Amino acid sequence: MTIFISVSSARTRQDVLAMDKVELGWNEFWAEIFRVRHRRQIPGIEHYDRLITDFIMESLGLKKGDSVLDIACGAGDQSVELAKRGLNVTAFDIAETLIDAAKATAKSRKVDVNFYAGDMRAMDHKSQFDAVLLLSHSFGFFDHDENKKVLEGAFVALKDDGCFLLDLMNPYNLPKFQRTWTPLDGGFLLNEPHFLDAPAGILTGRPATFIDTENDRIVLMDKDALSNNDIRMYTALEIREMLAEVGFKRVELYGAAKLPRLPYAANSERMVVIAHR
Repeated sequence: MTIFISVSSARTRQDVLAMDKVELGWNEFWAEIFRVRHRRQIPGIEHYDRLITDFIMESLGLKKGDSVLDIACGAGDQSVELAKRGLNVTAFDIAETLIDAAKATAKSRKVDVNFYAGDMRAMDHKSQFDAVLLLSHSFGFFDHDENKKVLEGAFVALKDDGCFLLDLMNPYNLPKFQRTWTPLDGGFLLNEPHFLDAPAGILTGRPATFIDTENDRIVLMDKDALSNNDIRMYTALEIREMLAEVGFKRVELYGAAKLPRLPYAANSERMVVIAHR
């Protein structure tokens, strides 16, 4: 692997090339890099969290005191925003490091959220929530049967007449992925562009690299971290069919997770699915 990076005069290219290389996993390193450090430097991210919360509250008809399950909540930023609106929020993520960060955020913002570490394929909630959320395209990481099992878990977790919101990338209008260097706390992140394997319907991620200037090392992704990179891209027709198969009665499609609600189209920013139990 060849690494090109602009560094300050205090750290030369030769210094970087002399660093030790280490492979680390999703929970032990990369989850915090992507979902905490990288997310925090995205311009307007807090405004985005408020916009999507407005969309959720209005589109699902939620009111103070309603119960919500946030699947794959990451570092909990949107879970906390929902709790600030008076909802009773339960949220989980597979990465314990992110749950620790989420708990710290909730404490600092003086809200109560029931955060726990868990796998979306092994949900055991039954008829408990007014709404279930799966945001930021955190769907499609597994084979088809396991992906469908996630939808089944969401259905079972809902009360009668509850709603499931699934926020996905639009498979017909994917972002233009590029190779990027991003300065973060403690170093620099190299993101390689994703590419779409059209025959397989898989958005394939490329390995990321972190120049860890605090610990004088180059951090690479191990097999565990790389397993989070590939995402099965479903069309609206496929999603509708899967949701109907697990028991949902009615499905709505929108083109963005913000107000005013826009109809879904081939050139839409997102594919936002709302399924009614």
